[in-house]
Amino acid sequence: MSTIVQPVGRKMVAKQSDAMVVPDLIRIETGLVAAAFRLMKLVPAKHVVEQAWRDGRLDPEAGVVETSSGTYALGLALVCSELGIPFHIVSDPVIDPLLRRRLEALGGTVDLVTADASSGSVQIARLNALRAFRDRNPRAFWPRQYDDPANRDSYVPFADHLLDQVGDDFILVGSVGSGSSTCGTISRLRLVNPRIELVGVDTFGSVLFGLPNGKRVLRGLGNSLHPANLLHRCFDEVHWVSASDAFHHARKLYCRHGLFMGPTSGATYQVASWIAGQHPGRTVVFIAADEGYRYQETVYDEAWLRSEKLDMEQRCIGHPLTVSEPGEAREPWTRIRWRRRSYEDVVDGGR
Repeated sequence: MSTIVQPVGRKMVAKQSDAMVVPDLIRIETGLVAAAFRLMKLVPAKHVVEQAWRDGRLDPEAGVVETSSGTYALGLALVCSELGIPFHIVSDPVIDPLLRRRLEALGGTVDLVTADASSGSVQIARLNALRAFRDRNPRAFWPRQYDDPANRDSYVPFADHLLDQVGDDFILVGSVGSGSSTCGTISRLRLVNPRIELVGVDTFGSVLFGLPNGKRVLRGLGNSLHPANLLHRCFDEVHWVSASDAFHHARKLYCRHGLFMGPTSGATYQVASWIAGQHPGRTVVFIAADEGYRYQETVYDEAWLRSEKLDMEQRCIGHPLTVSEPGEAREPWTRIRWRRRSYEDVVDGGR
């Protein structure tokens, strides 16, 4: 991975963003490895923005605009702050106040929108607001995290890191939102070994793998639209995980292994642990996308969990329901063998 460094005395010191894009690979149990990022979405944000800066597509005075309610916004904020360029984030009320303050402290502006009657989707409303912003600021650069394949390409160095440190015979488990991290990583891995399996982790209320659009308590994965960066044929298996299960497993990951991560990491840990039990002798790597500090007043707060009726550890089950088509999926945990098929083959073929 190329690293931009600056001379300090006789030493070469990396920028903050350079130090954060490579995860720690931690073997937490026999056959189970966590790829623990401090902030995984910094990987595509840094790649896309710096590439656009170098080739002249990014006007440093016009800056960057993107839609995000989570860590992609923070990744962009860190990169733009380092480069000294303005950035504008279009988000919605689900963004937590701590994250919004961090974005504004890094010099950005945040615009909150809600779903309107015509769209029925807050993500569509956000995209409409973003396009309206670009109509007023046509030179602003839009990284297009959902659609630009450069976001997928940014994970090539991560895949190479896995090949170098883990080898070329393992199962990869990752959460799915834009599709960039899972599809970008596996596409590179399979150039070396086409047999490497990919297990995607989604949540109920997300349309990505054929469920109806609905309210999603578990954020950071799932979507209410279909991103172009999601390549369904990459997936061997897909799991849908409930918020209560993901929150419980994030806390379990911390209590058992000292990894203080966010709820999407809890979801991937839950699925990866089960996968490892089904494949003794194989190595399972799960992507832990960000640290847990944003969630201290939610996922890691007993009072908040009780107030949201999410203090449900006793209801966690040890295995998923296995179904043959998405319409059969049921909470709290369901699995489907996707078998590298297209969305149409699985969803429309099951009707």
